Amino acid sequence: MSQQNGAEIPPRLQLTRLILSLWAPQSIHTAAALGIPDLLANGPRGSDELARAAGANPGALYRLMRALVALELCTQTEDGAFALTPMGDLLRSDSPDSARSWALLMGGRYVWHGWECLVDCVRTGQPAPKLLGEKETFEAMAADPEGAAIFYKAMLEVTRQAVEAIIKAYDFSGVRTMVDVGGGYGALLAAILAAYPEARGKVFDLPHCQEGATRLLAESGVAGRAEFLAGSFFESVPAGADTYILKSVIHDWDDEQSLTIFKKCRAAMPERPERKNGARLLIIEPTVPERVGSSSHDGVIVGSDLNMLVMTGGRERTEAEFRALLETAGLRIERIVLTPPTAFSVIEALPV
Repeated sequence: MSQQNGAEIPPRLQLTRLILSLWAPQSIHTAAALGIPDLLANGPRGSDELARAAGANPGALYRLMRALVALELCTQTEDGAFALTPMGDLLRSDSPDSARSWALLMGGRYVWHGWECLVDCVRTGQPAPKLLGEKETFEAMAADPEGAAIFYKAMLEVTRQAVEAIIKAYDFSGVRTMVDVGGGYGALLAAILAAYPEARGKVFDLPHCQEGATRLLAESGVAGRAEFLAGSFFESVPAGADTYILKSVIHDWDDEQSLTIFKKCRAAMPERPERKNGARLLIIEPTVPERVGSSSHDGVIVGSDLNMLVMTGGRERTEAEFRALLETAGLRIERIVLTPPTAFSVIEALPV
């Protein structure tokens, strides 16, 4: 049983708190959308001043600010002004570890609207866009430049948060050429190239990612060793690299679509007599425990799994499920490398 101020919290109250917790993600989303963290970047400000700057109702904004204090994103000073906490500072648009776009995405129209359909998603196994008769998530974002920009910036933020742990856990020293398949703006590739100056790489994704990827690669100082290639991984993958990377891609798709992606990667991998196993494929995803517990780590994974059910029809997978798909595609798991403290694993697969 949980405790509060040393006293046990009854199960009924714990449940009530969980039921009412819908206010938390929407409060965070609203703060990010109104730019409140950016307005507090230079120090504490009163709620009336914040309301004028944000174009918000003063009374309503004060109530939002109290919610941000309860979420430990802000503190309130003795004179009533509000200031950012270190966690709230991460919602600033200019923070190196910003999660602002992630907050905008998860509380925005695509995700929040979709979660209204969870009951029917569970009943039918179908994602919300299909049940609502709407375009599938990635198709809809392709037609919505603003929504697509938020999505890819959010993916960039998630990758930046995890990339140090990934590079620390997995040794990329043998890599000479790599393709970041479905790599978005190329945050992972840029970080690997920065850490391994002898390597070269390509970001492969849909055409609307090109501008963002080109800019990020240049800003990262690796543009001379990296390029962007446009295309669909359902059609083909650039051939000839010694390493192919799929980060946060496979969980977006069902088994049939995931198998297609794996097969396209396998077809692009060269057979090299001097290396027994040829090239390698690195799948960077969480792996679902065979028996899920109540840890925060497990919560992140199963929460993401339900989000994939709702939004894309994809799923997070166990090691056994990855193994079965990869073997069908002509690949075998060589090893799985954990990347603490993140929830990601690096699944290294080699041609059979």
